[in-house]
Amino acid sequence: MKDMQLFLDDCARKKETVSIVALKKDGTKMELNGWVVISGHWQKGTHDFRNPVNGQIRKVKDLLVFCLNGHPVYI
Repeated sequence: MKDMQLFLDDCARKKETVSIVALKKDGTKMELNGWVVISGHWQKGTHDFRNPVNGQIRKVKDLLVFCLNGHPVYI
């Protein structure tokens, strides 16, 4: 998981797009395909993503991400 966090922080610096699959608070699956990483918060354990089409922003807990760019994420 630490590798994922470092990768997302690097993507945030470069304003790159990623595709992630994570769980929502209610346990349903959320897919963010082609969203831009805008920031990361190590103490809170979250990353923020922006949709390049409509500007919507989502905050995702790092522990709930289980797939990043088609690769599984292990805790």
